[in-house]
Amino acid sequence: MAFIDLTKAFDSVNRQALWLVLAKIGCPEKYVRVLRLLHDNMSATVLSGSGDETEPFRVVTGIKQGCVIAPTLFSIFVAAILHLTSKHLPQGVNIMYRTDGQLLNINRFRAKGQTTTISIMELQYADDNALVALSEEDLQGILSAFAKAYKQLGLAINIKKTQILHQPPPNSSTPVLPPNISIDNIRLENVDYFPYLGSLLSSKAVIDDEIHHRLSCASGAFSRLRKRVFENRDLQAKTKILVYKAVVLPTLLYGSEAWTTYSRHLKALEAYHQRSLRKILRISWEDRRTNTSVLEEADIPTITQNQLRWTGHVIRMPDSRLPKQVLYSQLVKGKRAPGGQKKRQGDLRNIVREGAALYNDDLCHTAQDKRRLRKERATTKQPKPFTTTFPCPHCTRIIGSRIGLYAHLKTHKDQEGGQSYSTTSDRR
Repeated sequence: MAFIDLTKAFDSVNRQALWLVLAKIGCPEKYVRVLRLLHDNMSATVLSGSGDETEPFRVVTGIKQGCVIAPTLFSIFVAAILHLTSKHLPQGVNIMYRTDGQLLNINRFRAKGQTTTISIMELQYADDNALVALSEEDLQGILSAFAKAYKQLGLAINIKKTQILHQPPPNSSTPVLPPNISIDNIRLENVDYFPYLGSLLSSKAVIDDEIHHRLSCASGAFSRLRKRVFENRDLQAKTKILVYKAVVLPTLLYGSEAWTTYSRHLKALEAYHQRSLRKILRISWEDRRTNTSVLEEADIPTITQNQLRWTGHVIRMPDSRLPKQVLYSQLVKGKRAPGGQKKRQGDLRNIVREGAALYNDDLCHTAQDKRRLRKERATTKQPKPFTTTFPCPHCTRIIGSRIGLYAHLKTHKDQEGGQSYSTTSDRR
């Protein structure tokens, strides 16, 4: 895998190329003209540490950072790179998928005419691009094509921060040399770990270091809120649990939907999870409470349930989405090494007995229908009528506001000598 880092990506966008790309994809001329007016005649100043400002200078490249439309414009601009490189790219990682039938039944791949083969070679998110290939030669070809396309669009690759992560076959009997990948005859650095989109990828294809990293980040988040929230006796336990769910738990389980966990990983995560919840709920070991009862009191699902929930979201995705294609796929080429194999996502879901029923054919269709039914209910749901007039229950007068009705009822009360009136409008 090659992880590309761009030098000042947002500030280096060629505006003339951006307007051409927008026109090419079918944006109306008036819309493109409005965007050009937003970027033309831009100027900026530099504020020094002493508070002095420099003379204004023109800004002729890049898009506005902080503008709400800037990320969308950059994504469209970067998407044009695929059109520039599509004719010159070698093969990436070929997978075949079939979205009908049972998810965990690999026999469905025997019908070659029912499967679809695609090649995955790049994973782009904003300015973070990861290139994947099965061989050193293919990765070099893909990287060279992308480097050329970036240069055509005015973007520059930061060679010092662009790194290579090699995942050799497990239990290989022969030593594997690190790949020699270069850009402009400059060899790129090979690393054993790389943080990509908040997750720590390893050359050993395991998540041990990722688990340690998540535990460290979650512990730091918990410590920062310990005295202010979790040890604050003025706050209710329910409020503390809500803060824990909103801050600490997402930090601990970031990216856990795609984890392939072993028992040692689950034990480490559950141990920290239980330790934190017992501190919040003030449960000591003398109370002899089970872990299940603590989770039920806090109303927090387990890590396995979190993974199964995300699988339901992927099942409901359209067949054109890459996550669903990968979930229902397997590699076109490759041999399994003798002996025990590394656990895969499919293996993880197959051994979860309490959630295995989710993946039979009937319930997969049920999961796919869930989003459709939700949309149908949203479109057929009628809004509740909004009352803009308030009739007086004691006379025929119509009042235009609720507060006016209160004042009007007070006059009736004064006329009747202090008798109290209560109406449905009052209670509302």
